[in-house]
Order: sequence, then C-alpha cells, then structure tokens
Amino acid sequence: MAIAENGPGGNHKGKLGNVVYYMLNGKNVSRLIGKTTKPPTLLQLESRLATKMCSAVLSRLKGFINTGFSVAAIKTKDNAFNEATKANKKNIIKGIYPDLEIAYDRLQVSTGPLMPAQNWLVTPTEIGLQYSWDTDPEMPWPEATDQVMMLAYFPTEEKVYFNLFGNSRLSGSDVLEIPPSMQGKYIETYISFIAANRKQLADSTYTGYFNPETAETLNS
Repeated sequence: MAIAENGPGGNHKGKLGNVVYYMLNGKNVSRLIGKTTKPPTLLQLESRLATKMCSAVLSRLKGFINTGFSVAAIKTKDNAFNEATKANKKNIIKGIYPDLEIAYDRLQVSTGPLMPAQNWLVTPTEIGLQYSWDTDPEMPWPEATDQVMMLAYFPTEEKVYFNLFGNSRLSGSDVLEIPPSMQGKYIETYISFIAANRKQLADSTYTGYFNPETAETLNS
C-alpha cells in the first residue's frame, strides 16, 4: 500500500500495484517491479542454497547467538541474528553446488575482544559434557569474573543445549548437562566467555564433535 504524504497531492511512499514509490536524493521517484523470467544462474542458485542453510542453522542457535552477538549488534545498530549471519554466511559453507554442507568447525556463535578459552578440553560425562580451560590463581579482575558460555548442537536432531552464564573463568571448568536421551548422538560443541557486566564477549571457539558415526548428511 502506498501512502500519500501531506494529502492526496503530496509525495507517495510504498507499493501501489506493481509500482514502488520512494525518495531518492530528495526527490519522489517510482519504479516498476515484477517477476523476472530469466532462469537463475548457477551462482545465484548456490547463493540461495547457502543462505538457506546458514539461516536454518543460526535459527536453531538463536537463543545462544542473541547473546553471543548482542554487543556487536548494539555497535552496528542492527540485530544479533543479522550480525551472526554476516559473520558466518561466507565461512561455514563447504562443498560444490548442489552438494553443500555446513563446516561446523568454522561456525562462530559469539564475537568480541575478550580472551578466548586457552587449552580447552571437552569430555563426555554421565550427565553431559565437562568443559575445562587454562586458568591462573593470580588472574586479574575483571577477567577472573568472566563467565563461560557452553553450547552443544545436535545437527541430526536439530536440537541445542547451552548455558550462557556458567562458572567463572577463574574456576577452570564447568559441566553442560545433556538429557540422557541425547547422549551418544552426534554433537558439535563450542565455548566462549562473557563479561560479568555483559558488556563484552570473546570470539567463540569450536571444541570438536562427538559420536560422528550417528551423523546423517544434512543439506538444510
């Protein structure tokens, strides 16, 4: 629907039929829109599939990336999902069209200037995954108060389990609980840190996968 600003004789803004009205360099202009009859190029098809695959993964991880990219979104006056998309779309797709796959080791689920996890280790336990990392009893404040962020993504089941505000960096370890029904299934894992005041984050670190024998090829 187009809107006539300042009455019927004013400038128009919006869509009316197949005509779009908008401002360009201070002038009210219009252009016709319609469906193209040209077949998409191979590059266009590849880009569309890559966009669909990236969006699908990030949508499942939205609960985590809303925090992981929150500070970046504030700086750009955008939203966290768009920031995560910009950071990942060109990096996480591998293969040759149409056989594209997600490169989970390139997936970034948080971003920021804090120090990433050093000498990390993720170990399956009876209740989930134990994350550990290097620490130092003389670690300065506020670095010592950073909180660990842990993420486990199950691509085949399209499920995710995470903790946004876990133990302090100083503690050196934490456990991410996983339901018994999900243990033994294919998992991709990640770790990051967030400042206690929530104003800074670290770039996430890919911490490996488990149970690849249960994985299925996913193209969406």
